[in-house]
Amino acid sequence: MEIVNKNAALLSNFEVFTLLKETKEKSAQKLIKKKNLDPNNSNFSTNVDKHLPTVVYESLKYLEKTPCVKQSAETVNNFLTQLDEKFKEYNLTKVEKLQLLNHRPSSAVELQCLIEDSEERFTIEQMDNLLEFVHLFDGKTFFTIFNQRLKFNCT
Repeated sequence: MEIVNKNAALLSNFEVFTLLKETKEKSAQKLIKKKNLDPNNSNFSTNVDKHLPTVVYESLKYLEKTPCVKQSAETVNNFLTQLDEKFKEYNLTKVEKLQLLNHRPSSAVELQCLIEDSEERFTIEQMDNLLEFVHLFDGKTFFTIFNQRLKFNCT
């Protein structure tokens, strides 16, 4: 295997989870189709890498324990859009935004692990605002709740 362009794209856990579910379904359909063509042949081979089902299974098993299970394409898009709008002055990198989306930190320590030099780049209040944003974001009620709390904190 050769890596053609290692920086082609960054994927969220949701995107990987969706891709793996699709891969699992396609592999299962191929297997059923091939078995239906020759039901007597129990020793048939597929043109799929023999380790692919294991990799897909183990990856899905891991990702099912992460926040990506509750996400949709719309919530991912809304999260990243709102993160850009509300925290533009924080100058978060693409990787840092993706880390926030994937891991949903709930403490300052977790945030420091995900964002490089966060203790030097942000005040405690800014870190709290970022944590609150991540905690409250569900794509629907977020806008109202976060804006109310932000206004309350500013006064």
